[in-house]
Amino acid sequence: MNKPLLISILISYLLGLPIGLLTIVGTLWTPILFTGEGLLSIAIIAGYGWPTLGLALSFLVALGIGAKVAYDHLGHGKSLLFSSFVYSTVVNFIIWATFCLVLLFTVEDSFLLLFPAILALLFCTIVTTFTIGLLITYLIERTVAKLN
Repeated sequence: MNKPLLISILISYLLGLPIGLLTIVGTLWTPILFTGEGLLSIAIIAGYGWPTLGLALSFLVALGIGAKVAYDHLGHGKSLLFSSFVYSTVVNFIIWATFCLVLLFTVEDSFLLLFPAILALLFCTIVTTFTIGLLITYLIERTVAKLN
């Protein structure tokens, strides 16, 4: 594996992992912050506990794959915004597909619970394209340009 690709994957992990994991934890803690009670957070964990764990674990794999895809797109002269969109789409699709698969196999009658996950996929892809995904692809582009 070449050095610029390894650095691109490292950038993805160094920026994406803490922000992603803090987002997961923050989502679980949000009901506690607004209501002062943990009952809704307990209900979220009871309903989505195993799928959320699958999402967090698949996030480790998705960041590496997303960085490889962004590196390839930027190397082929694609625009920064398009590369950010592709990076965000790949990462979010992997984590939310894992979430849905674990949900289908662990929760009985889970088809209605898939609807929020699909909305989350769309929302997260759009938001991360213009925020952390754009920052990561920008840093990948700058790093690769300096090394070449």
